[in-house]
Amino acid sequence: MKFTQSLRQFLASLSLLSAALCSGTVLAYTDYSMSNGGVRVHLPTASSASCDVVVLAVGTAMSTSSYDSLSGAITSYGYATVIIDHNVGGLTKTDATAYAALVAEVKANMPTWAAGKCGAINHYVLGGHSAGGQAAHYAVAADNNLADALFSIDPYNISSAANINLPYMVWGFNVTTCFVTKADAAQAAYQKSTGKRAFYRVEAAYSWGPCGYSPKYFHCSFCDGHCPACTNCQLTPASFFVDVAASVNAFIQSAFYTNWSKAALNISTTTPLTLFVDSDNL
Repeated sequence: MKFTQSLRQFLASLSLLSAALCSGTVLAYTDYSMSNGGVRVHLPTASSASCDVVVLAVGTAMSTSSYDSLSGAITSYGYATVIIDHNVGGLTKTDATAYAALVAEVKANMPTWAAGKCGAINHYVLGGHSAGGQAAHYAVAADNNLADALFSIDPYNISSAANINLPYMVWGFNVTTCFVTKADAAQAAYQKSTGKRAFYRVEAAYSWGPCGYSPKYFHCSFCDGHCPACTNCQLTPASFFVDVAASVNAFIQSAFYTNWSKAALNISTTTPLTLFVDSDNL
């Protein structure tokens, strides 16, 4: 009993330490409790006539407070970033119907929430992490009008999903981590896109960490702290959030404002990446 309590205290301390050392850019936020779930909104610091909104659903057992470093990095480019939880307090986050209902609430309220920062909303880029990414894919596949584009981070179990003909960017891994099979996650989402598509695949890199010798970058690297049940507890480098945000900016600019090309999407990163675009085979 004492050993179990000590182990729990150790893991809690490790999670707090990890969150503290993941020194991504964290901006001010506002939390909202909606009828269909919870919402955390990060707004850009500077005001503009218009902006784009990135909406990301949380992964299994996660909450809207789990992605502040990633949100801050994306928002620093002038985008509004909204983290949503369509099953607050629940373990599973794969319900596409619940996801769509909460997104509808976000879109109805976003002009008010963003007043003074975004004069108008140009586009909604929808997606999610892990199970939240699955919910986003299925929701948009059922209603293409829900989104203008998709951005998901290692979406879970997409291999049986329908195709989507919208601009679609995914981040994933060339190694299976946290029990999320690499072929069924981002790789599958890339293959299920029939429009403009980009896949930033993080290549395997191993190093010593709090849990031993394990992948430096893994399924839960997008979170502050770590995901429950994931055996990897490597600390996420701040550069990782910087790299993801840079790719989001390149994706949005290329999809809506400039020319879509692999050259435009091929950003300089610290994270070891291989970029696949459009007809590129995996």
